This record gives sequence, C-alpha cells and structure tokens, in this order.
Amino acid sequence: MINSAAILAGGSGTRLGSLAEGRPKGFLTLGRRPIIEESIEKLLHCGIAQIVIGTGFGARYYDRLAERYPQVHCVLNVDYERSGSMYTLYQLRDLLSERFLLLESDIVYERAALEAVIQSEHDVVVLASGPTGSGDEVFIEADDSSNLVAMSKARDSLSRVDAELVGISSISSAAYLAMCGFADGEFERTLDLDYEHALVGIARDMPVRVLRLDGLAWAEIDDESHLRRVREVVYPEIQRREALA
Repeated sequence: MINSAAILAGGSGTRLGSLAEGRPKGFLTLGRRPIIEESIEKLLHCGIAQIVIGTGFGARYYDRLAERYPQVHCVLNVDYERSGSMYTLYQLRDLLSERFLLLESDIVYERAALEAVIQSEHDVVVLASGPTGSGDEVFIEADDSSNLVAMSKARDSLSRVDAELVGISSISSAAYLAMCGFADGEFERTLDLDYEHALVGIARDMPVRVLRLDGLAWAEIDDESHLRRVREVVYPEIQRREALA
C-alpha cells in the first residue's frame, strides 16, 4: 500500500515563456483546474493521504493551493535556480519515510497510470510508455528482465531504447535513502542533478523495474509545441477515458 506522494515542482519552465503567464508550469490550465490540482485530485482518488510538493519558482502559488488541501504540504528548495530535481527531492527527506509515489508537476496523465504503479508487485517502479514522438523524450534502456539500465534524452547514448519515461514512479524507503546517498556524493560537485540520474545510479545495486504501458494517454509540457499537442490530442483523450472509467 502507498499512502504518500512527492511532486517535484521546483523548475521555472522558461521554455514556455509568456504562455506560463509568470506562474509555475503546474498552474497551466487545460480544463477547469490547473494541471497540478488535477494531479492532486487523482492522487487523492487513489487513496494517497499525504502529498509533499517540492517547490521553487513561484512557490507562493503552491502554498496557496496547500491552504485548500489539508493533505498537501510544501517544502521550498531555496536553491532552485542552480539545482536540479534531485536536489528538490532531497529537501523532502524528513517527510518521506515509507514507500511513496514520485511525480513531476508538468505532466498530464490518465488515472490508470497511477493505478498501475500502485498495484505493481515491485517496490521500486519507473512508469514508461511506448514511443510518443512528442519531442524532448527521456529514453529508457532496460535489461531482459525489465530492470532499469540507463536513461537519457540522447537516444544514441543508449545501447537500445525500450521505452520512454512518463514521470511517475514508485520509490521504496530503501531506494530513496540510496538515491539521497548517491546524491550526497554528486552534490559535492554540483547541485544540478536530476532524479533520473540518481535512479540510474542506484539501479546498479538494486532492481528498478521499468513498467511499460503501451497506449497510455499522457504528456509532459515543456514548451509551446508540447502544450499545443496536449490541448489538441492528449487532454481530450484523457477526458474521454476518465469519463468512461
């Protein structure tokens, strides 16, 4: 059973420019509510009782959101401008003592994505999809047992491409401690470390299962082309599936 979730929301979303209207990407609105609020509602529907949001740019927007959701607690990464997503996740270590869901704040997805990860028999799971062709993908290489080997945006750096990272994972307490331990060494050199790099780092010593769901309706929003695709294709499909669920 998973009772907690962590959402990484420290980035500034500069590639969206004026489309973000000065707000964090999580506050883009496609339907009636911002995408971060839709994500929170889906987590609550799936039985998640505590949601910790690691904030940075535009933290006040998340703080106001937390005032309306007693299940939500925000932790500010004061160094968000010079650090990566793993440093934001590192700031949450006093609040994450059990297995938790890890999500990125700028993704839209159908509820089935959460349900698949929660129901997995594996404690450490990286949700993946088939090819999306969306641009700026994080490609995944897995071994023959579907355990994580490598992740990269440069597909030529991988021996093979088995899937694409969705941005929803299940992290056990042992895996989180290992990720923080891996990060401690890296932080001596730079704070600009992504959580994906830490996951690959610990995958050498513990299995990190890649759960690939073909046909999943989801998308990450990094730039204008992503936002256009989400509005025209992905979000309408998510709404259709959610209405039928």
